[in-house]
Amino acid sequence: MKKNIWIIGVMAVQFALIVVLFLKTSKSKEEEVLDSTPVASAFVDTANVKSAVVAYINGDSINSQYQFIKDKESQLESTLKGADAQFQKEYTKREKEAQELIQYANSKQLPDDEARTVQERLAQLESEIQQLDAKMSNDIAVKKEAMMKELNKRVEKYLERFAQKKKIDFVLNYQEGIPIVLHGNPAFNVTAEVLAGLNAEYAAEKKK
Repeated sequence: MKKNIWIIGVMAVQFALIVVLFLKTSKSKEEEVLDSTPVASAFVDTANVKSAVVAYINGDSINSQYQFIKDKESQLESTLKGADAQFQKEYTKREKEAQELIQYANSKQLPDDEARTVQERLAQLESEIQQLDAKMSNDIAVKKEAMMKELNKRVEKYLERFAQKKKIDFVLNYQEGIPIVLHGNPAFNVTAEVLAGLNAEYAAEKKK
């Protein structure tokens, strides 16, 4: 019995040594991973971590005063009016045909095959109207998405140059309903400069 206890004790010590060796191995591997992981340049010198320079813009002001947005919205509105006029034209044409078919069907007792043909044509006319409506909505949505992509690209590229010139690390956005900056010192509000620069660049492009 004592021999068994001694054997168990030896096994316990061996197990403890294995655990310690495993932990040491794991720790060294973790340290190796950390050592080989690229460190952001601002945190290379842990004793003197670089402070970030942060500024913010008011997104609502950009949306309401950036001339590019005004021009694109005007173009979209014009496109929408044209599409709506075309839809109304096609809708009126099909509605007229549908009314004529209904009047014809109600004017006399139609044979079953002819009545079925009228019903099928009415269903087809309704389907065509739905397809026209869906196509118009999709076309407008595609144009809006393209405008937003171009807008984001323009602002992003300008802010990249602006931040480099002003030596700013981050430019945040404050916008009613979706604030990324919950509070901002007005001294760091660069909206006016960014807006003026965006409009100046866009005005120069329009003159080309």
